[in-house]
Amino acid sequence: LKKITIWVFFILIILAVWAVIIAISGENPFSAFGYILEGSLGDTGYFLSTLNKMVPIMLTALAVAIPSWAGIWNIGGEGQLLLGGFGAALIGFSINLGSSFLNILFALIVSALFGLVWALWPGYLKIKLNVDEVVTTLMGNYIASYFVLFLINYPFRDHSSPMAQTKYIDSSFQIPYMFRGSQFSYTFFIALGVVFVFYFIIRKFKFGYEIRMTGSNPDFSRMSGIKTKKIKLVSMLMGGAVAGLAGGLLVLGMNHRMMQSFSPGFGFTGLLVCLLAFNNPILIVFISFIFAMLQTGSVNLELFSNVPAEISGLL
Repeated sequence: LKKITIWVFFILIILAVWAVIIAISGENPFSAFGYILEGSLGDTGYFLSTLNKMVPIMLTALAVAIPSWAGIWNIGGEGQLLLGGFGAALIGFSINLGSSFLNILFALIVSALFGLVWALWPGYLKIKLNVDEVVTTLMGNYIASYFVLFLINYPFRDHSSPMAQTKYIDSSFQIPYMFRGSQFSYTFFIALGVVFVFYFIIRKFKFGYEIRMTGSNPDFSRMSGIKTKKIKLVSMLMGGAVAGLAGGLLVLGMNHRMMQSFSPGFGFTGLLVCLLAFNNPILIVFISFIFAMLQTGSVNLELFSNVPAEISGLL
């Protein structure tokens, strides 16, 4: 109850500050909020677009939460997502297993593996040499970003396009849309399922108990026979895999290729969502929905008022 009260109070502070900024811009704050609600929930298309926005936010938030349960920080969700997205795109335009289900499954596994590998070295440095994982994962985002940028500009660029991007993935790799005229696909339910799977793991399984104990009291856990170093490393790897999976879902379910403007900062948004949710998977879902509403509705806000959409991103 105390956590929920703090969270609600924090949201009210954000809205109050936002209202002041909107008023300074010469607009009625209540009208502006109305535009945001209309642009995110006003009809079926807007609502489905909001759910689409939730997919990378939920998973990158979960990618922070899983290691944090074990007392280790993963700030590298952005880089892991980019590499995961590239991995899915690479498989999607170069390999065909002959079955759409197998193609999609294989591409998602590869995207998760790409994210996992990028989380391996900061996790290893933390466990073996006690190198601060906040620094390594944060700086790793920039390495991954420029590396992916190099890949889509040179060896894997689609030369028929004026933009830096790969070829489109084969249609057999594309996760089908559920409604005509909308990009809403099964990616939302896959992401939601992953969140709830980890919720049950952390709450109902022995491994989840060991993760929580390692994070809350590592000395007691170690003396109780829990291999705390292994738990921390595995939790970091799982976080990287989830972030990589987010990138794979974006490629297979929405963009269908890897491009330069692939992520507007989903990894950092996920970090904020995780902090606001106190690492709770259920709260991550609800707060991701609020963040997705702001992102989708801000387009409508800019269209019908003098308030720029960047105000939503800022707050």
